[in-house]
Amino acid sequence: MKMDRRIPRSLDEMADLSSLAAPPAVVSRSVMVAGRRTSLRLEAPVWDGLKDIARNQGKSLDVLCGEIHDGRTQGIPFATSVRVYVLNYFRDGAAGCSALVA
Repeated sequence: MKMDRRIPRSLDEMADLSSLAAPPAVVSRSVMVAGRRTSLRLEAPVWDGLKDIARNQGKSLDVLCGEIHDGRTQGIPFATSVRVYVLNYFRDGAAGCSALVA
C-alpha cells in the first residue's frame, strides 16, 4: 500500500485523512475455564458482544467461555472459537443464517 506523504492544504483534506481508522484494540482478560484461569485476547467489540450474550442468556462470562471452550473443534484456537461464536450469535439473531463451525 502506497502512503501519501503530502501535507494537507485545507481542513477538508485533513478531514479525509482523519477517516483512516486504526485497527481495533486487542484486549487481554482472564477467564476461568475448566477450573483454570486462562488468558484470552480479543478485540474490544468482541468482548462487548460476548458480555451481551452472557447477560442475555443469564450466565456469567466464565460459564459462557467454558461452554464455548468445551464445544469447540479440536485444533481450533480458543480465541477463534469465541469470535466465531459471537459472530454466529448475532448473525443468527439478525438474519437467521447458517452457522460457521470452529
